[in-house]
Amino acid sequence: MSPRPVILYRRTRYDFDPVLAESTKPQRKSFWGAVAFALSTDIDVIEVNEPLSGDSSLPSVAFVAAARLRSAARHRERPAVTTYAIENLDPAATVRHLPVKARWRYRLRHLTTPLLWRWVDRIAYGTSAAEALYTSVFGGPARQPARALIQALPTPVRTGEGPRDRVILFLGDLSERKGFPDVLSAWPDVRAAVPDARLVIIGRGVGADDALALAETDERVTVLIDPPRAEIAHVLGEVKVVALPSRRRPLWREQVGLPIVEGLANGCLIVTTGETGIAQWLSAHGHWVLPEASVGEDLPAALIAAVTSIRSPVEVHAALPPVDGRRAAQEWMHRARATTSG
Repeated sequence: MSPRPVILYRRTRYDFDPVLAESTKPQRKSFWGAVAFALSTDIDVIEVNEPLSGDSSLPSVAFVAAARLRSAARHRERPAVTTYAIENLDPAATVRHLPVKARWRYRLRHLTTPLLWRWVDRIAYGTSAAEALYTSVFGGPARQPARALIQALPTPVRTGEGPRDRVILFLGDLSERKGFPDVLSAWPDVRAAVPDARLVIIGRGVGADDALALAETDERVTVLIDPPRAEIAHVLGEVKVVALPSRRRPLWREQVGLPIVEGLANGCLIVTTGETGIAQWLSAHGHWVLPEASVGEDLPAALIAAVTSIRSPVEVHAALPPVDGRRAAQEWMHRARATTSG
């Protein structure tokens, strides 16, 4: 019987898409429901949430322990444990910025994280920043499981395109942490320097009113508040530059940035900061990566350079991998054995 992958989850986030998720038929389980599943199912490979992200270490440890108990009782090979990592915010920095009670809750939730790390057999790093963080937290290469750096890069969604109009897109949360106020501040300089440049703003959040107010007074600015995914995809196929000048916050850092990934897939040039985990790759492949500390000063010049660049979408696509990074990581993590017996 063919291997059958099963996705278990405890809760959903605000961006959970039930229509998209339906194709994988995920199963919602409580803590004990997941343990019961592990005790009643023959499992070959367990992919857990990455150890340094969120508060899932204890549920992961309990699930792995239950699955190992079943395999021992049935004289089967114990299941391999794998994980995919893109976390790039040092947990020590997180703890320092938490209130006292929250700090102790955080530490209690992560008491089992070192054990989970010891049980991991394979880890695929989606960014070089994540690899550096895990090495610093858990020790050098000798103390790591089998590992691979497979950049969280997309494959092209369209090919054979020529030059595009000079359009800059800000896509996502219209917030300070995503650098939206910096884009608004930089736009007058870009507008003055590049007479045919246009700005498209797509998203939602606290900056929505500022975005709409700008569009009312500037005919070269277009704003779409929380449009359907199909409309976003259409716009991505027409713009030249995606700007996401993320700024670090005490409890948050840009891991990759979905607008960056979608922009690359559509052949867009990227203007961002060194906060994204793929900053090294972007910088090495002709995109604009600014120091977070000086983004307010450097952003106008970077946007002007990007929007007037002669690089085409074909050139952007040429640097992308032939297989989507997340899919390649999945295949590497599960190469040895199938995910679940039928």
